[in-house]
Amino acid sequence: MQNTLNSEINKILNLPTTRAEIVEYYQSNCKKDTLKTGLEYERVSLDSRTYETAKYNLLAEIIKNFALMNEWELVFTSNIITGATDGSNSISLEPGGQFEISIEPKNALNDIYESLNHFTRQIDKLAEYYNITFLPYGINPKNTYPDIEIVKKQRYEIMAAYLPKIGKLAPVMMRETAGVQANYDYISEDDAAMKLKTAAFISPFATGFYANSPIRGGNLTKYKSFRALAWKYTGVDRCGLFYQNLINSRMGQGFEDYIDAILDVPMLYIERNNELIEINGKITFREFMKKGFMEYYATLEDYILHSSLTFPDIRLKKCIEIRNHDSQNNLGAISICALYKGILYSKNAMYDTLEFLKPLNHEDLENFGTKSARYGLDYMVDKLKMTAADVTKHIFEISRKHLQTKEKEYLDKPLWLLNNKKCAADLLLEKGIKDTASLVEYLKL
Repeated sequence: MQNTLNSEINKILNLPTTRAEIVEYYQSNCKKDTLKTGLEYERVSLDSRTYETAKYNLLAEIIKNFALMNEWELVFTSNIITGATDGSNSISLEPGGQFEISIEPKNALNDIYESLNHFTRQIDKLAEYYNITFLPYGINPKNTYPDIEIVKKQRYEIMAAYLPKIGKLAPVMMRETAGVQANYDYISEDDAAMKLKTAAFISPFATGFYANSPIRGGNLTKYKSFRALAWKYTGVDRCGLFYQNLINSRMGQGFEDYIDAILDVPMLYIERNNELIEINGKITFREFMKKGFMEYYATLEDYILHSSLTFPDIRLKKCIEIRNHDSQNNLGAISICALYKGILYSKNAMYDTLEFLKPLNHEDLENFGTKSARYGLDYMVDKLKMTAADVTKHIFEISRKHLQTKEKEYLDKPLWLLNNKKCAADLLLEKGIKDTASLVEYLKL
C-alpha cells in the first residue's frame, strides 16, 4: 500500500522514482502465505511436413481456436494476435514464433504437471490440424535466424535492432531458442537474496544437465546446448549472472545489490500512452533516474519494464525467475520445477547447497555456464575435485531429500541419468541423431 501511495505521489508531483521506491516494490511482493511454484514453457514451432519454421498466420489460428474452446480472451499487440489468457494462465508467441505456455503458480507439482498436460494436449491437437509440430527442444533445428520472420510486435522489433550491436548471437537467442522457466516466491529480502544466490550457484550445472540443443541449422554442432551459447553472447551487461556483488558477497544486501546491477544496464525503451519511446542503449537506468531522457522522467513502471528487458539466468521480479534451461518434454519441464523447489523452499537445503559449492566464485560460475553449453556435464570442476556430472548429482540429491514424498519421483529419471553421467543431449547423440528429420521424429515419440 505504501509503495503504491509513494508511486502515485511521485506521479502527481512529477518526481522521478527513487531507489527506496524500487526497494518497496520488491518488498511488496514478499509472500506471507503458502509458497507456490510457477512454470513458463516454450517449444519451437515447426511445419510438420517440411520442418521449416511455422508461419505466423497458422500460429494465430491455433491461438484463436484455443481461446474459443476454453473461453479465454485474445491478447492483441499492435492489432495482431500475440496470445490468449484466462487471467491466470496464458499462451503467447515469442519473437521467432516459439509457442509459450505460462501456468499460474500452484502449491503442488502434480497440479502443474496436470495443467501442462491438459494445455499441451489441446494445443497439439489443434496444431495437428494445421500441420504444425511444437517441438520440446532448445533451438530451431532447421532454420537459422536470417530465415525466421520476427513476430510483428514493436517490443521485438526494437530488441532485434539493438541487441545484435552488443551480442553477436542475439538474433539466434530471439528467433531460434526455446526454454523452460521455473518461478518461486520469496518471503523477505534476506530470503530473496539467499534464493537468488543459491539458484545462481546451481544454474551452470542445471544448464549442463538440461542441455538439449546439439542440432542447429540441420546439422550437429559442437555444442550440447547451442541455446545456452546464444544467451551467453546476447550481451554481457544484461545476460548470464551479471550481478557479481550478490553472488560473491555478504548476505543481507539482496535487493540493493540486485537493483544496483539492473540500474547499470543500458535501456532499450520506455512506454508512454501506449507508445514505445526508443532509447537504444544511450543511457543506463541509473542515468535516467538522475537526468531523465528528453522530456521524460523515470517512474517505477519504467524500472519494472526495464528489469524485464534484462535477461540474467536468475531474475528477480514479483518472484524468483530461473530461466537457464533448454526446452524439454513435459516431464522434463516438471523435473526442473522439482529441482529448485526441493532446494529453494528449504533453508537447510539452501545452506547445504551453498556450503557444498562454497569454493566457487562468480568467475567460476560464468566459466562453467560456457562449458556446460559446450560439453553438457562432461568436464571437471577442479575446485571441488569432481566432474560436473557428480556435482550436479549431489545437487539433485539435496533437492530430492527435501521434497515431499509424492514429489520425489519427478527427480528419479534425472538421477538415473546422472548416475550414468548423462545430460539430455547425450540421449540424442547416443541414438545417432544428427539431422532435423530424425530429431523431430524421435522427439515426437
